[in-house]
Amino acid sequence: MTGEKRVSKYSGCLNFTANALARVMTNIADEEFGKLGLTASHAFLLKEAVENPGIQPKDLSEELHLTPSTITRLIEKLELKRLVERKMEGKHTLVYATEKGVALLPDIKRAWRTLVRRYSDVIGEENAKQLTRMAYGVVQSMGKDSERHFSS
Repeated sequence: MTGEKRVSKYSGCLNFTANALARVMTNIADEEFGKLGLTASHAFLLKEAVENPGIQPKDLSEELHLTPSTITRLIEKLELKRLVERKMEGKHTLVYATEKGVALLPDIKRAWRTLVRRYSDVIGEENAKQLTRMAYGVVQSMGKDSERHFSS
């Protein structure tokens, strides 16, 4: 089998394939955003805080499709790096990027463009756009209603 890639017997399972793709994408994203000392999730959260000063964790959770507890952990890590800060306004927690965080935005955007270029170079730009649209459509369809559709 020289030159041929073996096809896994699980390749017909969407769960298996989606997770395998997620691992590949995470590795590439870690390489690009890791140059900034960030994970992709940290970078996207910081980007949101820069572009939406005073954003609430609930809104970050919805935008990034992450649980509130995950958002809290990400914010805490970014606070330790002095890239964001939380401020209380009444009952609401608001997240702001610090000057140091704002200064990273061009590098985050560059890393994101490089990430997209890397996978687009492999699968083709139009395929990348189409796969992204399809995958996000599935996320939207299955995401919030998953308990209603799939619970036993």
